[in-house]
Amino acid sequence: MVIKSYFVLATLACLGSRLQAQSQANSIPSKKTVDSILSEEHLASLSGDPTTLFSSGFDVRARTIQRLFRDCTLFYEQQFPADKFAVHLYLLNKDDWQRLPLGFPYGMPFYHPDYDILVIGAEKDALAKLTGLKDIKPSPDSVLTNFDYQPVHELGHYFFFTLNGLVKEKWFNEFLATYFLICYIKDRNLAPDLQKALQADYPVAHRSLDDFQKIYLGVGPQNYHWYQSKFAELGFRLYPQFKTSLIKEVLDNYSPTGKQLNGVALLTAIAPDVATEWLQQMH
Repeated sequence: MVIKSYFVLATLACLGSRLQAQSQANSIPSKKTVDSILSEEHLASLSGDPTTLFSSGFDVRARTIQRLFRDCTLFYEQQFPADKFAVHLYLLNKDDWQRLPLGFPYGMPFYHPDYDILVIGAEKDALAKLTGLKDIKPSPDSVLTNFDYQPVHELGHYFFFTLNGLVKEKWFNEFLATYFLICYIKDRNLAPDLQKALQADYPVAHRSLDDFQKIYLGVGPQNYHWYQSKFAELGFRLYPQFKTSLIKEVLDNYSPTGKQLNGVALLTAIAPDVATEWLQQMH
């Protein structure tokens, strides 16, 4: 349950930011304000892509995460040459993090579309501690763990939302971001136990896509993770046959000349057997 907890908490952060952006626009600080606050922290920076700034003392971890993101963006830019990633990555310690007026608890990774920033806790165990994990197995900052791969899901939101302007049904947004993560780790043979870690077989109150669309974050963390596990299950089932061609199908569908099918209709058309079986579980 530990790794499952990190996935839901971190994903909730990104979703929460978008909800705030949509429903509380007047209370969100301006981009100029956020940029000013970050610049005043005198953060260290790394050369290369993506633009990476970090709190003092975390240069090894910053380089490790920057390499992860650079490799992921290069992979996707090769697959989709028209998309050029320009998100800014911040690794902040608790003091620097709390100066940001965005309201997220320390260690909860998030992508904020209003500022094109992806923020991660500088301490390697920040997210693990946030989930309530007490006995944390230490590992060097130069080594990636399952916790470190979660922000690739947030980068998936950047890819679909910001680079391609796709904001669709809530469940489909989440499925696409998870599929973005799956394509990358499978192609690079990374995080081999992540698929098992994301499974959730416990009983929950809500199980339908209709409930997710209507209630969304209100289903609660455990139930929300259950949904995320089902989106991941679908993604892992589709990947061997389609790989990134499924993403191309999605982008073509929502292009000006595309059919504009919704998520259910599109996946049913692309992979009728897998999609139909999966959708039967989600009624």
